[in-house]
Amino acid sequence: MEKQALVSAASVSMSLLSLLLLVTAIFTDHWYQTDTRKHRDNCDLHGSDSNGQKNRDMPIYHLPLLDNNNNKNGPRTRNLALMKPVHVGSREEELLENWRSILGMGILETECGRPLFSTYSGLWRKCYVQGMDQDIDKLIFKGIAQRCTTVKYHFSQPIRLRNIPLNLTRTIQEDEWHLLHLRRITAGFLGMAAAVVLCGSIVTTVSFFWEENLTQHVSGLLFLMAGIFCTISLCTYAASVSYDLSRNPPFIYGLPGDVEHGYGWSMFCAWLSLGLMVASGCLCTTYPFLSRSKALRSKTAPDSSV
Repeated sequence: MEKQALVSAASVSMSLLSLLLLVTAIFTDHWYQTDTRKHRDNCDLHGSDSNGQKNRDMPIYHLPLLDNNNNKNGPRTRNLALMKPVHVGSREEELLENWRSILGMGILETECGRPLFSTYSGLWRKCYVQGMDQDIDKLIFKGIAQRCTTVKYHFSQPIRLRNIPLNLTRTIQEDEWHLLHLRRITAGFLGMAAAVVLCGSIVTTVSFFWEENLTQHVSGLLFLMAGIFCTISLCTYAASVSYDLSRNPPFIYGLPGDVEHGYGWSMFCAWLSLGLMVASGCLCTTYPFLSRSKALRSKTAPDSSV
């Protein structure tokens, strides 16, 4: 009985720690991060004057203009109002995906013409790293860029841009649909995993007072189920990151080879939480069988001796 109580205490401790790590991962924004310092230094050394990094602090002036529907029959003329800096958030629902898409649609002749900045992102927000690049700090200070933008879990129709063909616009819309489904799967299964781990912890706590073998077995199955949910969500998140980087057109969604990018400590917390879920599930599931087989052996041993 003491061993069984120790197993229950260990499983409760691991499940609560797993829940804490999972909640930390869900509500922090360091799942994926990019570091563009090396790219900026290379462009400062080798970039040309026309397409160099001098455009990084004025990215909005190089946006493709909107279709001018007010002058359908006559020639298309540039609306000077559309060339003014756009405050991100005022027309966020109409722009493509996020601020990175806006910055990526600047001067496209060279990779150095793209104003890229270091970012970190999670399930709910994507933020620029402050204090690492003075250019993005200026944009945030002037109100041209927002430090953090919300990750969208709803589909919004992107506007028709003049410099993008209709077929490419449709491709962007279809890719946005697929990426939206991956995001929803990731967030949904992570929430389910957290809820199931909490239920398993409650059932394991009940095992101290009633039917230890049965409650341990049930809690172990719940922990394993939560591990399956967490595995699905982590795999879909990795798939969404890869899918986002491989979307068309690559000059908007891709990253140059000298931009360092990878998963952050929030992702590590989620994987560690998954390991604790599986460990506590295996412990709670297998121990009742082992203790039962031991009891059967101890009963059969005196019978055989007689």
